[in-house]
Amino acid sequence: MALSPGRIALRARHALSLLSLGGVLALAVAAPAHAASGPADHRGLLGAGEHVDAVYPVIKDGDLDIRSLTDDGEADPDELALHIPDTKTSRITLPEEYAFLDEPGSDAWMSSQTQDMSVVWPGWSFEGIPQGTLKGTVGMDLAGFSYAGDAKSPTFAVTQPGGFGNKKVSQLIVPGSAFTHVSGEVGSHTHANWIFTDQGTYDIDFTVHVTLANGKALEDTATVRFIVGPVPAEQNAPTPQKVKHYSKDADGLLLTPDKVDGEYFVGQTINVTAASGMADEDTRYRWFLKKKGERAFAQDPEQDTATYTTKPDRALDGARVYAQLLRGGKAVQTSKPTTVHVQALEPTTRLGVKSDRGTYEVGDTARFVSEQSPETDDEHYHWYLKRRGESAYEWIEESRLADQELPVTADLDGAQIVARLFNADHAVLAESAPVTLSVGQESGDSSAAVEVQGADTLRAGEKAEFTAKVKGAGKDYSISWYVRQNAENPFTKVAHARGVTMERTVPAEWNGAQIMASVTDARGEVIAEGGVPVLKVAGAERAAAADEKGSDSLSVVAWSVGGGIAVVVLALLAVVAARQRKRRAAASAAENANAQDR
Repeated sequence: MALSPGRIALRARHALSLLSLGGVLALAVAAPAHAASGPADHRGLLGAGEHVDAVYPVIKDGDLDIRSLTDDGEADPDELALHIPDTKTSRITLPEEYAFLDEPGSDAWMSSQTQDMSVVWPGWSFEGIPQGTLKGTVGMDLAGFSYAGDAKSPTFAVTQPGGFGNKKVSQLIVPGSAFTHVSGEVGSHTHANWIFTDQGTYDIDFTVHVTLANGKALEDTATVRFIVGPVPAEQNAPTPQKVKHYSKDADGLLLTPDKVDGEYFVGQTINVTAASGMADEDTRYRWFLKKKGERAFAQDPEQDTATYTTKPDRALDGARVYAQLLRGGKAVQTSKPTTVHVQALEPTTRLGVKSDRGTYEVGDTARFVSEQSPETDDEHYHWYLKRRGESAYEWIEESRLADQELPVTADLDGAQIVARLFNADHAVLAESAPVTLSVGQESGDSSAAVEVQGADTLRAGEKAEFTAKVKGAGKDYSISWYVRQNAENPFTKVAHARGVTMERTVPAEWNGAQIMASVTDARGEVIAEGGVPVLKVAGAERAAAADEKGSDSLSVVAWSVGGGIAVVVLALLAVVAARQRKRRAAASAAENANAQDR
């Protein structure tokens, strides 16, 4: 990608089109318009396909400063005006999905997420902050806006395509709504649809918040000017707009998920915000959750603020949430339930992880390198660690790069580490197989390597046996079985599965899952863990075709466990002959169907 002077060399930008009813609102590529020589206030006018990172925060001398970045370099936002003239492609008719902004069918003016050569192409970028400078992400809030022009009630929205299938309108920034905040990783660069209801001059105030690595919080506010329609010969001073919060006219307690229609992908964060005209700074809340299949709602005691926050594991797909607003400890308002939906994105690449050594000593630094195959433009990573005996992976704080270092301590013997790749919207694109650490063992006693043979012969709906063969555990040990869905953190204990063998009908959602047998001694201490690091579950047609190639043999999975205490070996036993015959029959039927399709 060609970069202008001063730009940080990162991946190419990604852009999507504005979505309308069931499809993409087509944007013809227009010839560049002739921009005016410049508006009043002696600002430089950017238009006609010119790119600008309108909000470009930098750290200078320990302080945060919001700049704008043009092809000519950095500029003060007050020195620029972003121009959206009235062209064939900038003037649009609002579809039904934009009823939150204005009357469907009314005119609006847009600079789209994809570059339109007739108007300015604005975005925001956190590429000006060096990696390692901050703790956490960069937050950007709408602080208000002013307007000069003929409209009585001007407003605007910043949106992107969203939801399952990427065919809905995801609100990012809309004055007066629940959507006034966005965030991003250091190094990220974002484009979106900027839609304005009226022609005129808009001064939009943005506040950026960061926390330095030393814990010091910083913020800065800057004003970005948009001129929609003709450039005025003389610029009147924009007037601050009074925007009524969406809860003021509400009859009761409103719940708003931060993703369109409450549709989340694994890796994102569920945020459901409660809003009421009765709320003040001291208001507390109760939140209640009912997962699909459960009979009753249960209170979540850890949630008591205006926003319900949790990770969208697949177990929450179809869950319903409602809130109560409290006064003096008593509920005075109760919301209607809202439903959240959770899906996982199909992997876009395979992510592998290599460690620099097979065995470590306490005090060493373990180094891990991830690799994509095939290579993609995505480079947003996080790393997760699970110590032996723990029931979930936890994020390694500030792990955000393709490589990761980890100080080696004694409690990391037998620990597992995985890397995940995310897209710009923080949905997981790929997860690596876990790497097991061996600490303080001779190379012949422990191995972090994982060998999987024949796991791809499993298919959804077939019955499989997982058998643990335990060595070196002594007497009076017990085995419990767990499963972790791909790209999620917690392990779920498999009900009614104890002892050396677990027999289960393999569900389709176990594809990519981690199966774990946990060995506990007589004192209740976990002394060994092993299992299938990445279970492969094929579809019916794929499994049937595999059967015809003679894949009825015993599948063996071996995992050596660090610590020299025990080794767990799991065998995936072949299904009974009757089920084999059934698969062969399915293979024949599938082959006939495929012949017809061809």
